[in-house]
Amino acid sequence: MWTRRSNTVMLAFALCAAITLSAVAQNHNKNSRKTYKQVIAHLEQQWLQAQTKSDVATLDKLMADDYIGISAQGMVSTKAETLAHVQAQQLVVHKLEVHDEKIAIHGETAVVTSQVQVDATNNATQPPTPIHGNFRYTRVYVHYPSGAWRIVNFESTHISDKQGHDLHPVPPAPPVTVKP
Repeated sequence: MWTRRSNTVMLAFALCAAITLSAVAQNHNKNSRKTYKQVIAHLEQQWLQAQTKSDVATLDKLMADDYIGISAQGMVSTKAETLAHVQAQQLVVHKLEVHDEKIAIHGETAVVTSQVQVDATNNATQPPTPIHGNFRYTRVYVHYPSGAWRIVNFESTHISDKQGHDLHPVPPAPPVTVKP
């Protein structure tokens, strides 16, 4: 038969167990966020290397099927259009120098923000146009049930001076038509 004292002991035991489990869960979440940040940092390095090498296969693996990219000129492109641009080498990236990278984990989503110094050639223009400039970008990754992280969104912004003038004007690339 339960006495008042037994009930109090059982209640105290249950409360201690709940607090312990909560602390373990919070510690696990902190460790997961740290591990996720390391994974995303590695994927960012893969992305940057693939961009400078025009490595379509790696970019294809990193992007989700419903990927949407928005260029500094406001052009929207799908995964297929982005891969076609890279395949056609319309933009040849010579150097990407990343600064101020921040990775934030929100559940199964990662948001990366960075500043990047770009040195590239726009081969979509005749004659080809050199591109040198500073940009800020946001890249969004989603963690899928399969365990894979995929990029679902990218957006870049050209950095201008305090008066709103372009530091390095960047000519827009013409749209690419992707045939199924």
